[in-house]
Amino acid sequence: MAIRLIDAEKPFRPVYSIFRHEFLGCLVSSHVVQELENGRLSLRHQGLNPNNFDQFISQLDADDRRLVNLIAKLNIKSMVKKFAPKAKSINDFFIKYFKDEIKNMALVYVNRQMAEIVPLLHDRELFTMGNDGYPARQPVNFSEVKADIRFHFERTPEVTKYYPQIMLHDRRIFLTNRREVDLLTDNPAWMLVDDQIITFNEPVEGRKLVPFFKKDHISIARNVEETYFKKFVPQIVERYEVAASGGLDITDIQEPAQFRLLVNDMDQSAISLKLRVAYGDHLLLPRPAQRVKVEARADGDSYTFYRIHRDKAAEEDVMRLLERLADHGQLLNWEYMDRQDGLRWLAINVPALEEMGIEVVQKDATQGQLTFETPRVEIVTRQEGDWFDIRAIVRIGPHEIPFVKFRKHIMQGRRDFKLPDGTIAILPENWFSDYRHLLEIAEEREDGLAIRPYQAAVLDLGAYENGAQRTLSGLSPEAKIDDVAIPTGLKATLRPYQKKGYDWLDFLQAYKLGGILADDMGLGKTLQTLSLLQREKERKVGIPSLIVMPTSLIYNWMNEANRFTTDIRILIHTGVGRSKDPSAFSAYDLIFTTYGIVRQDIKILKEFPFHYVILDESQMIKNPASKTAQAIRELKTRYRLSLTGTPLENSLMDLWSQMSFLNPGLLGSESFFRDFYVQPIEKAHDEKRMTHLKRLIHPFILRRTKEQVAEELPPKIEQIRFCRMTTKQKSIYDDIKSAYRNYLLDMSNTEFRSQKLSILAGLQKLRQIAIHPGLVEEGQDLRLSDSGKYLEFVRLLEEVLAKGAKVLIFSQFVRLLQLLRKDLDARKIRYAYLDGGTRNRQQQVNLFQNDSDVPAFLISLKAGGVGLNLTAAEYVFILDPWWNPAVEAQAIDRSHRIGQVNTVFSYKFITKGSIEEKIVRLQERKAKLSSDIVSVEQDIFKQLDLKELHALVD
Repeated sequence: MAIRLIDAEKPFRPVYSIFRHEFLGCLVSSHVVQELENGRLSLRHQGLNPNNFDQFISQLDADDRRLVNLIAKLNIKSMVKKFAPKAKSINDFFIKYFKDEIKNMALVYVNRQMAEIVPLLHDRELFTMGNDGYPARQPVNFSEVKADIRFHFERTPEVTKYYPQIMLHDRRIFLTNRREVDLLTDNPAWMLVDDQIITFNEPVEGRKLVPFFKKDHISIARNVEETYFKKFVPQIVERYEVAASGGLDITDIQEPAQFRLLVNDMDQSAISLKLRVAYGDHLLLPRPAQRVKVEARADGDSYTFYRIHRDKAAEEDVMRLLERLADHGQLLNWEYMDRQDGLRWLAINVPALEEMGIEVVQKDATQGQLTFETPRVEIVTRQEGDWFDIRAIVRIGPHEIPFVKFRKHIMQGRRDFKLPDGTIAILPENWFSDYRHLLEIAEEREDGLAIRPYQAAVLDLGAYENGAQRTLSGLSPEAKIDDVAIPTGLKATLRPYQKKGYDWLDFLQAYKLGGILADDMGLGKTLQTLSLLQREKERKVGIPSLIVMPTSLIYNWMNEANRFTTDIRILIHTGVGRSKDPSAFSAYDLIFTTYGIVRQDIKILKEFPFHYVILDESQMIKNPASKTAQAIRELKTRYRLSLTGTPLENSLMDLWSQMSFLNPGLLGSESFFRDFYVQPIEKAHDEKRMTHLKRLIHPFILRRTKEQVAEELPPKIEQIRFCRMTTKQKSIYDDIKSAYRNYLLDMSNTEFRSQKLSILAGLQKLRQIAIHPGLVEEGQDLRLSDSGKYLEFVRLLEEVLAKGAKVLIFSQFVRLLQLLRKDLDARKIRYAYLDGGTRNRQQQVNLFQNDSDVPAFLISLKAGGVGLNLTAAEYVFILDPWWNPAVEAQAIDRSHRIGQVNTVFSYKFITKGSIEEKIVRLQERKAKLSSDIVSVEQDIFKQLDLKELHALVD
C-alpha cells in the first residue's frame, strides 16, 4: 500500500504556493499541509491535484476544485506533451524545443491560465514557496485597493528619463531594492511586491514594468530619441496617464469624426480605395482597437503628442454600412484592386456614400480627374419600314454625347469614359446590363442605332431615364391578340385554349415573328398548327410549307392532317426514292420531312423558299453546334414556327438555338448569350438577369399547362414506390460503390471535367445494379428474383392486371425490357413492345389501344417519349429514374392527355439506399429554373459538380 503523506483524518489545510520557474516565470501550485495541535502548519505536505482531490474534500469547496483544475493545466509534463509531443523529457523540451514560435505559444498559454488563477486566490491561503519546495514559506496577501500608475518623461539637454510612478493608498511604491518583486501575469498586470499582490485600476501591461524591477529609470539618449518618441512613447500616452516636461507636450484632440474615401489611380489597370476618418487634421484608419490614438509631431526641438479621442460608435456604424456595400469583404482590404472593378463599385455606391456623409476624395488623378455625376440617357424611338431606329443622347453635366459613342465601352466592360474637357465619367452599372443586349444586336447608324422590329422587345424602356412609348405595341406583355375566324375547311372544333393558340399563331404572322407553341404534351399543338395551315390554304397562298419532325411522328402528322384538314396536298419527303428536285415541292401545300433528311438534303432544301418552316419537337435542335441545327438555320422561309412541350431540356442554350432559327439575332451571338444570360442565371442565380430574359422572350413563346386549360382531364396521381435490395443485390452494389467512391475521392476538379463520360459510365453501372444486377453481372448465376425492385414491380403488376386495367411500363434500359419480355412470356401475359429498333410503331400502339387482351405495353423511355397517344392506360410504371425529369413527365403524359377519361396512376420505382434515391433528391433541388423562364426541365447529370457527385455515391 502506498504511504499517504497527509492523514486526512487529522487536521490539514489546503494552501496555494507561488514559485518561479526558470523558463516559464511565476506559476502557482496547490497543496495540502498537515496542521499541528497549536494551529500552525507542519512541514508535512502533499500536492493537491484533480486525481486526489476527493480524498481531502472535507476541507475543500467548489472554488478549490476550480482552482485545482486550472492549476493542473500548468503541469510541466502536460505542457510538454501539448506543445512538443516529440520531446523525450522535460529537459529535452526546454533545451531543444523551447524557442521561437513554441516558446511564444507556451508563454501566452501560461499567462492566460495565470490571469484566470490569480484573482481566484484572493480568499485562499496563499504563500511563496521555499527553495526546498516547502509550499508555505511566507504568507502572501492581496492589497485591498488597486494601484494607480503614471509614466513620467523628463527631457534634459542630454537625455530623457523615463520611469513609472505607482501609488497605492497614499504612498508611492518603488519596485527597485525590494526583498521580492515579480510579475505574476502580464496583461492585465498582477505583481508580487514583497508579501503583497497588487494590480491596477486601469489595465497595465506588466512587461512595461519589468525593466524597473532592477533600476529606477531608463535613459534615452538624444541621438535615438526621435525614433523613441514616434514609436514607443505614443503607445504609452494612448494607454496611460503621462506627465511630460522639457519640450514635450501632450495635447488632447476632441473633434467630430469626418469620413473620407480616398481614391488613388495606381495605373491604367489598378485603383485603390482607402477609407479614412479625420479628426481635425489627423487622418486615421477606421475601426480602432482603442478609443484614443496618439500621433507625435516635431516642431523644431519640441515634440507634441496629440491624443486624439475617437468616436468608436460612429466609426463602427460607418464600417458596418460600408461592409454591406462591399463586394470583396471589408473595404479596409481594398488597398489595391482592378481598376474596372473599383470604378464599377464607385458608380454603384457614390450616392449611398454621400448620403452616409462620406466624402469621396481623389488623391491621385494621373489617369484623369473623375467626375461622379451620374450620366443620364434620353431616348427617342421610331419605326421606319423594316427597321426600328433608336436615337439617344447622354447628358453628363454640361456635356451632350450621342449614346452610340459609348458602345465600345459597354461592349468591352469599360466603365471610364473621357469627356471632352478631359475629365473621366464613370458609366452607371445598370448600363452594362440594360443596354448590353441592345448594343450586341443593333446596327450602328450615323445618327444612332437600328434594330429589326421583332428585336424591339430588347428595349427595356423602364431602365431609361425618360423613356419612349413602344411603337410596336404587339410586343407589349399587355398586347391584345385579335380574334381570327376559323377556316371553313377545318374538320374539328377547337377548344377555347386551342382557339387562342390559333389566334396567337396569326398574331405572330401579322408581326412577322417566329414563335414557339410550347403547350403541354397532349393539348393539341398539331391541331392548332394545322388550323393555321388550313387557313393559309384557303387564302390561296400557293407556296408550300415545310414541317420537320422526328421520323416517328410522320405517321401521326399524316393521320391528323387527313383527319382535320380539307384539300391539303401533302408530300412525304423521306426514303431512298425521294425527289432531289426542289421544284417538285411547288405542287404541294405541305412537305413532311425529318431532321435527318434536312441534314442530308440541305443543299437542295435551302434553295427553295418556303411559306412556313415548322419544327415539331424543336428541342431536336437544342445543340446549336450540331449539323442538324446548322442545316435548319440555312432554310429560307417567310415564317417560322416551333412546336415542343419542352422548349428547354438541359440548359438555357436550348432556347438560344431555337430562337436563332425563329428570330435570328434576337438573343445575340451564342457566346454573348452564354456569358450574359446562361452563366449568370444557371450558375449565379441572377434574378434580375432572369427577369430580363423572361420579359424578352415573352412575346415569342406560348405555354399552357394541362392544369390551366384542360379542366376535363381526370386527375393524375404520382407516387414513389421504395424497394429494398435483396441480400445478393446489396452485396454487389456495395462492392461496386466502394470501389467507385475511392476512385472519386482521389479526383481533382480538373480531372472531373475531363472525365465526365467515364464518370457517367460508372454512375450508370450503379444505377443498373439498383434496378437488377443482371444488367451488368452477366457472368453470375442471377435470377429475376435477385432484384428487390423486380419483386415489388411484379407484386404491383399482378394487382393492376387483376383489376382488368392497362399499364405502360417504361425503362431506359432495353436489356431490362428484354428480361421482362421473357418473364411475361413465361407468365402468358400478352403485351405490346416498343424500343428504338421497333419498325412497326403504330401497329404496336394500335395493338395496345384496341385489343382488350393486351394489358401491358413495354416501352423504352427515349423511344416512347414523343408521338404516342396511349389513353387506354390507367397506370404508368417508371422502373428507373432518368437524369432529366422532363423525360419522365413525357412518359406519364403518353396516357394523361386529351381523350383520357380515367384517373392516371403513375408509380416511380426507387431502390432504397441506392443512387436512385439521391437522383430523386437532386431532381427536386435542381428543378427551380424550369418555371422561372418557361417550362424548363433540366438534365440533372449535366449540371453535377464534383461535390454533388461524391454525395451520389456516399
